[in-house]
Amino acid sequence: MTLVVAQYGQGGPEVMRAEERDVAAPAATQVEIEQKAIGFNYFDVLQRRGSMSDDEPGRVMGIEGAGVVTAIGADVTDFAVGGPVGYLRSQGAYAATRLMEADLLFPLPKGISFEAAAALTVKGFTAWLCSVQLFEVQPGQTVLVTTAAGGVGSLTARLAAYRGGLVIGAVGSEAKRALAHESGAGDVAVGLDEAIELVARLTDGNGVDVVFDGIGADTANRLLDAGTVRSGGTIISSGASGGWPRADPDAIARRGATVVVPQVPNYIKTAAELRAGMAEVFALYLSGAFGEISPARYPLREAATLHAQVESRAASGISVLVP
Repeated sequence: MTLVVAQYGQGGPEVMRAEERDVAAPAATQVEIEQKAIGFNYFDVLQRRGSMSDDEPGRVMGIEGAGVVTAIGADVTDFAVGGPVGYLRSQGAYAATRLMEADLLFPLPKGISFEAAAALTVKGFTAWLCSVQLFEVQPGQTVLVTTAAGGVGSLTARLAAYRGGLVIGAVGSEAKRALAHESGAGDVAVGLDEAIELVARLTDGNGVDVVFDGIGADTANRLLDAGTVRSGGTIISSGASGGWPRADPDAIARRGATVVVPQVPNYIKTAAELRAGMAEVFALYLSGAFGEISPARYPLREAATLHAQVESRAASGISVLVP
């Protein structure tokens, strides 16, 4: 038996239920993992609400984690019992022990703790994808991060600053301003309206080179109409805390901008792509690109508490669940 947190219905944290379930023996291509840290993502909140997927009563929540291999299937050759592993974008993470297809796993290198791995999978991969692969931030470029105190946003801000970008952060409340500064933002605005005004002042009305947006909804349109992104600049919408990102083609054309809405699974279609990408992310972390990562820790059984605190904005930054 193992502890899991499952979702029954769609709505607030009250639809989450901690319960015990059996764990089967791994099939030929599967690995059993004793989880040591489970990543929390705002995607979990959106899925729980019903914004990202259909209702599946009893679905185990969560999509990323890290732990130790405790059993392997007959056909598994890439991993051995006792090896540290991680994964991303695989439903069923809110569990003390779980089964995974081996092709969805990557090894954890020396120097990477389980909690750092759980924090760096979805969020670190997304930050790397946005600020290195899709838009290679260069020294002196101006960067706006709209959710600079959030999980993905804080790591994106840190990585952009590490690469020499001049980072402007936007946060949702005054209490989060310090966290954005700690994440590499030289200037920080509270709210999108203030961010638009701040960018106009700092760039003499020219706009930033790139926006890394985690709000979604109509944020791209607002930034394009206000000239917050420079002519020919780029907006990368990697999050949807306010709703699915959308951008008016006419507004994009008027600004000569590029708007990208990346989906992580499109960039990790094979085990080789997954492992190569995560090796890059871990190498950046070990070189200091993401700074010190000390996530807030919550017991797995109290996952609903974490969800409630995030939705009430009492919690921000990076959090992990610990079985």
